[in-house]
Amino acid sequence: MKLFSGLLGAPRADAAVEPSGTSMPEAWLTDLFGGVVTATGLRVTVRDALTVPGIAACIQVLSEDIAKVPFVLNRKGAGATRKPAVEHPLYTLLASRPAPWLSSFDWRRSMVHTALSRGNGHSRIHRDDEGRVLRLGLIQPGRVTTRWTDEGEPFYDLTAAQGPMRQGLSFQDVLHLAYRGSNDFAENGGIIGVSPIQQHREAIALAIAAERFAARFFANGARPSIAIEMEKKLPNDAVAKRLRAQIEGAYSGMDNAFRVAILELGMKLKEFSYNNRDSQLIEVRKEQAVQCCTMFGVPPHKIGILDRATNNNIEHQGIDYVTGPVSSLARAVESAVRISCLTADEDEEFEPELDLDDLQRGDILSRYRSYAIGRQWGWLNADEIREWESMNPLPDGAGKTYLTPLNMVPAGEDPMKDDAAKPAAPPANNPDGDQA
Repeated sequence: MKLFSGLLGAPRADAAVEPSGTSMPEAWLTDLFGGVVTATGLRVTVRDALTVPGIAACIQVLSEDIAKVPFVLNRKGAGATRKPAVEHPLYTLLASRPAPWLSSFDWRRSMVHTALSRGNGHSRIHRDDEGRVLRLGLIQPGRVTTRWTDEGEPFYDLTAAQGPMRQGLSFQDVLHLAYRGSNDFAENGGIIGVSPIQQHREAIALAIAAERFAARFFANGARPSIAIEMEKKLPNDAVAKRLRAQIEGAYSGMDNAFRVAILELGMKLKEFSYNNRDSQLIEVRKEQAVQCCTMFGVPPHKIGILDRATNNNIEHQGIDYVTGPVSSLARAVESAVRISCLTADEDEEFEPELDLDDLQRGDILSRYRSYAIGRQWGWLNADEIREWESMNPLPDGAGKTYLTPLNMVPAGEDPMKDDAAKPAAPPANNPDGDQA
């Protein structure tokens, strides 16, 4: 650790340097040395893990779902009311453009993608002379070193591709999104994210091994390994290597499948008995995809695994997905923005919010039925319903009226008291002029 401290710059005396040991090394360190060796003999890096379809699909689904929902800054009002704080400079940064060249969608998707794959995502906060946030910029993975004071307050050292290193940046200068945040691998009670790829490297290595095995099997024309038998011994190893190279070059690979082999000198080909059914290759690959879903809490149908899916359980799995992993990620993003971008006084007045309602939109018939219930029972008006359906309000304020059911009265009131207070109506006359 002293070697890397010397290379990256000496830490401040009042902060402890984050250790990067062998039990849970940082992603940049494992990538630098080619990944962590697993029981399969493969080294697993973040780039290797992202070649696994299940891993890439889960990270893509989660990061894009967080990125595509509205992100607004609300002002808290009396009586638990809230309204968009469009006058605050942070509102436009969160909702539209964190930087002139960066959309809110791309910013959130990239930062969440980095946090899901490496455990930690960072963004640089640029402020004006008065401390107001001007823009938010993404920081490339592997360029941040975290250290903590005795009280657990984080400080960040940034390395740049060109230019000097920035040391001692506070939590108001760097927005830190920690996935599976824990203090197990931090110092003095600090919080650091944990990479699921490093946590589950053995399962990911098995998925990579299955993918490579399948690729090499088909690269050999979907044929098992063979052995060459000869009645006589070859003169030397050089002749054996030459014969093997010639046969592999002529008959291995998909382009050379089903070619006729020409053997000489009494050579015979012998195939090793093997089939993919016995090794359950398809089942292994499918199960590893399900395991990838388990790592991130994503329902299998979200990445195209529909073996056990029905119309009923997909709907409930979708609800669990939004209220589970997506909601947790949304709260993590909101908390990171509140801590780094708002002062203590502003935090009492403003609240960032990722609106997840769009992820729970049902089919059109279900939506219209729920609108009808809310409209008839008086807690929705026409303009609110039209806004959810991306429609303009009705003209002249016609859509702001709330309906009240006539057959309902407040609890505790006598529904007949109005009728008892009214005088009795005079008897009606019959057509002949006589009283009834």
